[in-house]
Amino acid sequence: LIGLFVTFQITSEYINIVRNKGIHPSKWWIRFVGILFWFTTSLPVFGYPSDLPIKLYVFVFTFGVIGCFFRLIFRGNKNEPIASISDIGASVLGFIYTGLLPSFFLLIRELGFIYVIVTILAVAYCDIGAYFGGKILGKNPLKPEISPKKTLEGSLSGFVFSLLMTVTLVYFNQEAFNHNLFHGVMIGIFAGIFSQFGDLFESLLKRDAGLKDSGNLLLSHGGLLDRSDSYFFVLWAVYFYLLWVVKP
Repeated sequence: LIGLFVTFQITSEYINIVRNKGIHPSKWWIRFVGILFWFTTSLPVFGYPSDLPIKLYVFVFTFGVIGCFFRLIFRGNKNEPIASISDIGASVLGFIYTGLLPSFFLLIRELGFIYVIVTILAVAYCDIGAYFGGKILGKNPLKPEISPKKTLEGSLSGFVFSLLMTVTLVYFNQEAFNHNLFHGVMIGIFAGIFSQFGDLFESLLKRDAGLKDSGNLLLSHGGLLDRSDSYFFVLWAVYFYLLWVVKP
């Protein structure tokens, strides 16, 4: 139920962003395919093989794309305009960004709860390090045309914080990581780099749409998408690293 709520909320906030740009994606199709990704990921809970979800992802993605085309081809009335290339692109991006990428959270959970904790804290400490590093040391803008407040010093601080956190966690949970601290280094690198790309990507969307926040669910902290965007680009990388290297 929590997954369904999160999916519905972040897709709604994404739709709000692109609609503010004058783009009209298929909002219900984005939500449907996003929930379908979460349902597919949950299959092992009901006794299905743990590797089934990742095998079904190609089908779900292809079904989502083709279904999107059909949905938008037959759209066009006084309430909804005829679909454009932008509408189609935003629809496909929508269920990838708010459905496919977040669903890797449950796949990591299937591998072990400790891996979820490590991933969450790695991204969280990257955000913390980037904030305080930028506030104390920040001088050189990172990408001012997208996010004026982010600095190179803050970015490097976030990377170091993430790396230190993952190595520390792996050190105290060595059995889950085959007694190899190098796994902590790699996960820290993934989190320290990809989480900042995730944050910049959402900033790009909001800036293009002329918005400061994706929503107001969290009041002064913006929307749920604003608080979770950093995780989306990290989850898939950590999952495949765990699957292929840590737990082959």
